[in-house]
Amino acid sequence: MQKIQCQNIKCEGCVKKINDALLEDYPTLRVDISTQSVEVEADENALNLIKEKLQQLGFLAPSGMLGKFKGFFSK
Repeated sequence: MQKIQCQNIKCEGCVKKINDALLEDYPTLRVDISTQSVEVEADENALNLIKEKLQQLGFLAPSGMLGKFKGFFSK
């Protein structure tokens, strides 16, 4: 199982949004509100796709310098 540390997972609505977007393709996906994380069995390529989707949904901060730059201006 791979664990992805997320942000803004605050309620069951957030869990539903993530599940609606990813659960069909990744049936092992589990969302944990208390730790704001997602666990899933996936290879490196699938993991990258999952992270990309979580970013689009607003549950994962963009990575790298561009992500930090964008994050600075979106606050």
